[in-house]
Amino acid sequence: MNIYMRWLLRLIGPALLVYFLLTSDFSEIAAAFGSLDLFPLIISLALFPAFIFVKAWRWNLLMRELNVEAPPLLQSMNLYMIGLFLGATTPGQSGDFVKGWYLRERGQPLAPSLFSILLDRLFDFVVMAVLALLGLIVFIDVFPQALQLPALIVGGIFIFGTPILMARGPRDWLMNRTLPIMPKRVRALIERWRDQFATLTLRPVLLAQLLVLSIGSASITIYRIYLLFLALHLNNVPMLAVVSSTALIAILQALPISISGVGVRDAVLIVVLGLYGYAEELAITLSALFLIINIEHIIVGFLISLRYPLGNVPPATALSQTDQEQYQPQTRQ
Repeated sequence: MNIYMRWLLRLIGPALLVYFLLTSDFSEIAAAFGSLDLFPLIISLALFPAFIFVKAWRWNLLMRELNVEAPPLLQSMNLYMIGLFLGATTPGQSGDFVKGWYLRERGQPLAPSLFSILLDRLFDFVVMAVLALLGLIVFIDVFPQALQLPALIVGGIFIFGTPILMARGPRDWLMNRTLPIMPKRVRALIERWRDQFATLTLRPVLLAQLLVLSIGSASITIYRIYLLFLALHLNNVPMLAVVSSTALIAILQALPISISGVGVRDAVLIVVLGLYGYAEELAITLSALFLIINIEHIIVGFLISLRYPLGNVPPATALSQTDQEQYQPQTRQ
């Protein structure tokens, strides 16, 4: 698939949004914003540090399992916020992987660092995939098949693919099967990666810790979204609908059919809110509040990235003793 086709696919979401806006009454959207209760919105935005804390804690666990020296938790939180900023502003959230290059600057191997980021993202999707599939079962007669089938496929990949990558046996089996069909240069790279990932295995204690933190992260996300429903006085929407729609949006946003979930998010919310008698305009307004949370992530992450630009030696206060020793010769130069 060439680059033009990939961008055309990503325009499906914005095209949907344009259609929804053309068929909506802008005066009702303005009235919905006018009646907005700011207190729940402010609380939702204020929960951002708790959201980052749990995610950074889980990421540190994964790094340690891969023999990557994890930064102090506060520094991991900073890197995580930078990743959210770059992920939200790049196609397919690929910018999130820049955290691996930050770790490499701190003397850590790049491949396990990138793999820790991939697994961290997959654990988010595993929890959301389970909740999204639950939502599809509950609302099976409501969502069109055009949304159901992609969500089922993507959700299944995350649910079954993550344990395969975590467990040493299945992971080695997958790598061994792909090696013969790979070019020589790629084959050498995979073999080197296999050695670097050898310390990672699916231990029950580790899996339990990762799942608890992932459920905690998802709970904070869903509560932040629930507060957005309250901000628009959407009190008749049951919690199950809030949970399933949030999870379904998270899964569908992983598909290359939109930019930051634009249009796809609106389509899901229009269907869900319509079940409880709410107009399309309220769904579009709610989607805009989702976007406000994304904008918060972008702004905060951008400001943190200015404080810790890639390519500069991190400040001594943010480094471990090992990192400080590593950078000491560079400082003398």
